[in-house]
Amino acid sequence: MRLAAVAALIAAPLVFVVLAAPSWGRPHATPTPAATPTPVADPAITKLATQQFVQWQAGTVNKSLYAPQLLGQLTDAKIADTSQKLGELGAFTDSVYLGRWLNPQFPSEVQGYIYQMRCSSGNVYLWMAVNDQGKIVSFVFKNRFDVENVTPSPSATPQAP
Repeated sequence: MRLAAVAALIAAPLVFVVLAAPSWGRPHATPTPAATPTPVADPAITKLATQQFVQWQAGTVNKSLYAPQLLGQLTDAKIADTSQKLGELGAFTDSVYLGRWLNPQFPSEVQGYIYQMRCSSGNVYLWMAVNDQGKIVSFVFKNRFDVENVTPSPSATPQAP
């Protein structure tokens, strides 16, 4: 009998705890990770990328928009070959800005951008870098979005003021 009384005394606080905190037994919503913000395109860069894509498709590239170090690569044969391949994609329909092209080899005055150029019969990725004078210093078409050539590197350690 005495054992039953001791058991009742031990069980009473446990019942009280369960009644006082009924939420322990209920499932809670799982927190969702914060959504990755959609990158915001610079309208001037998007206009430049679109104009250049259409010009490359047509085979009429305005070489004055390119930095001098890139001009040697813009041969008539290269433009004609690229134009033929881009022409197979059909008419340009729209572009999607995917984000910045962060290349640790770029000097600080160069900013890179990645777009998907959509056409009636296919898509292509455009990787474009522009210097602070507005000249194109790198312009690459890729048939798939790859990042194997991008090496992540940590940011510089902030210095105390």
